[in-house]
Amino acid sequence: MHTINNKGILLSIFLIIALFCHASVPSEANFIRLEKTFKLNSDGSQEFRCNKILKIHSHPAMNSTYGETFIVYNPAYQKLIIHSSYTKMVDGTIVKTPDNAFNEVLPRYASGATAYNNLKEMVVTHTGLELGATIYLDYSIITNSDRNQQLDIKEILQESSPVDECKITIVAPKDKHLSYQLTGLSSLKTIQKNHIEGDQKIISCQLSNIPAASQELYQPENNSMIPTLWLSGYPSFKDALSNIKKELSKVRALESETFAQFITENLTDDKSKAIAIIDHVINGISLTPVPLDNIGNNVREADEVLRSTYGTEVEKANLLAIMLKAVDLPAEIIAVTPKYVNVDNCGLKAVKEWLVKTSLNGNERYISVKTISASLIPFQGSMYRASTLDGNILDIPDRKAVLNCTYDIKISTSQADVKTKIKADSELFPIDFQAYVKQWTGSNNAQVTNYNNGIFTIEFTTTNRISNKDEYFTYKLPEIPFSSRVLNSKRNQPLEIPYLSDVLYDYRISLSDGIELQSIPRIKTINNSVGAFDIETKTQNSSISIKKKYEIKKQLIYPNEYQLFRTLNNENEVNQGKELIFEIKK
Repeated sequence: MHTINNKGILLSIFLIIALFCHASVPSEANFIRLEKTFKLNSDGSQEFRCNKILKIHSHPAMNSTYGETFIVYNPAYQKLIIHSSYTKMVDGTIVKTPDNAFNEVLPRYASGATAYNNLKEMVVTHTGLELGATIYLDYSIITNSDRNQQLDIKEILQESSPVDECKITIVAPKDKHLSYQLTGLSSLKTIQKNHIEGDQKIISCQLSNIPAASQELYQPENNSMIPTLWLSGYPSFKDALSNIKKELSKVRALESETFAQFITENLTDDKSKAIAIIDHVINGISLTPVPLDNIGNNVREADEVLRSTYGTEVEKANLLAIMLKAVDLPAEIIAVTPKYVNVDNCGLKAVKEWLVKTSLNGNERYISVKTISASLIPFQGSMYRASTLDGNILDIPDRKAVLNCTYDIKISTSQADVKTKIKADSELFPIDFQAYVKQWTGSNNAQVTNYNNGIFTIEFTTTNRISNKDEYFTYKLPEIPFSSRVLNSKRNQPLEIPYLSDVLYDYRISLSDGIELQSIPRIKTINNSVGAFDIETKTQNSSISIKKKYEIKKQLIYPNEYQLFRTLNNENEVNQGKELIFEIKK
């Protein structure tokens, strides 16, 4: 039996969807009103102000979900002001939040990173809570003018509980360039206003009755269906990226370059050098997921990141690019952004991921600094765009991931000898796929026997013991396994498949004398807008041929298409054609 740990392959090729039914229940809380204001002053300073009114309806909401509010800020250039904080009990009693209910801690994502230990997270513990109580909180974060930051907003307008009224306001000098976009609004009632008051430009957006965020699994990771405001004060996304490029140009890297040459000095080929460097940056440098706006879009020097053995995502990407170039390998940092939004309406907050693009043996590869697993960006051109730090958009064509599996199986009354050949896209796997295939296949003798045009071939043999009682026994055909076959009967939100796939299984089975197939040969064909499924079984004397094809044509499957997808997946899970029944003739 093969094993596989790559999440993307698990989800996309065999569509591992473990979905849970969520009964329709009243909300645990609701935001009566939620106001957020982003203000850019003429001197360059900024103020973010949040005013929320939240009513509690359940014990979980009172004791855990909304019992505390967490506010992160950087005291190096920001100041937190609590304007008011209190609770109104059911009988109208006002309970003011006491001084000892305000406690500052280090944000969890900055733990273990000394460079970011100055960050603060104010934990506001709400007092006087009971069922039916209402929380009132109004606070501001003031950012100093010396940070010279542009307005850069990605504000998700949906909460884990319903929002009755939501108002977002942006205030800036009237001659200030602003670009913005609202996405994922669906049928929400929305009122937008743009006007000038004196020397200020004011943009406001009001939304009503925003439903609670869905808890369904595997929703679009690019948040395309979630109500979101995007706003940027940069003239273009290229200008936003130029700030990061400017930061990186100041970085010293002599130690990092020397270290890259040191760890690769005994390696003779580019691939081995790349593997050694990538392994060190991913596994030897821990990821500190501090958002860029928490640290003023600053980037530490590569040498400091190397010595401290931790870094933010962009710091690790910079270190990786510098080390690859130090051994004469091409490398550039890539910013990944959602494709559904106009990128010039966005600042750096639109970046979903920072990757490093390199080239090995003429094949381009996108390297993530978060995990050793392969980046799936080459297969996600319909969902994301990739940009260089110069602002150049890279073409990511739509393409399917191909997986062809051929099994030559000889079955006797005591064992099944299997010879396996798998052809797959190398970009689905880490660069060091030769070392990875044994883990992937679960076979100690698995090896890559051919690599051509981005497709590698894996070959290995296995022997499985046959257990039989009396004159009958069963044999389960080998395949790439998965941990769950559960599909919820209904779905309210789109389902995202990591990438399009085209999977083919070809089983060629030969039987020893005295063994006959008793299973009914299965023939089934389905072809719809979501995908295709086809299986055909042929028998001739002591030979059996089973061919199965499973294709996914859409990466984003909407609720009205979900039943088509579920039909395909269910047909793929039918045991008939997977578990064969044989009779031993005596």
